[in-house]
Amino acid sequence: MNWVGFWSIYFLAMIKFMVSSLPGPGFQMAFHHTWMASVFGAATASAIFYFGSELVLRISQRKRANKRAAAIAAGKEPINYYKVTRTKKIIVQIKRRFGFYGITLFAPLLFSVPIGSFVAAKFYGKESTTFLFVLIGLALNGLLLTAIAYAIY
Repeated sequence: MNWVGFWSIYFLAMIKFMVSSLPGPGFQMAFHHTWMASVFGAATASAIFYFGSELVLRISQRKRANKRAAAIAAGKEPINYYKVTRTKKIIVQIKRRFGFYGITLFAPLLFSVPIGSFVAAKFYGKESTTFLFVLIGLALNGLLLTAIAYAIY
């Protein structure tokens, strides 16, 4: 096994999963080694950001509440954090159109793994099967992307 290739694909998959399988044929790696490196890297990043998102959300809510209370105490208009942006619109459209399965299976693929895992945890973090479906989505999407990479090269 080519360990340099394995770890390169592993760390690339932690950041951008969609292109992580492309270097596999260039490293002369077997199909299943490329797939495993890609999925394990994405699963590691997904676990870190999925389970860490609860802490980040709690800290963010506490900071917003403190800023709001400070602004009200100073007699100023509190900051409106609920601005509608293009990215928020896209995420809500995906949630409405595809629901639980769309977010858990495709958000880590379409967005980066950290953002997709964070979005899945934010919308469906209270359900017990969410992270399992994120991992299933990563494995299936990794299989498809690796097959495409080996078909191209």
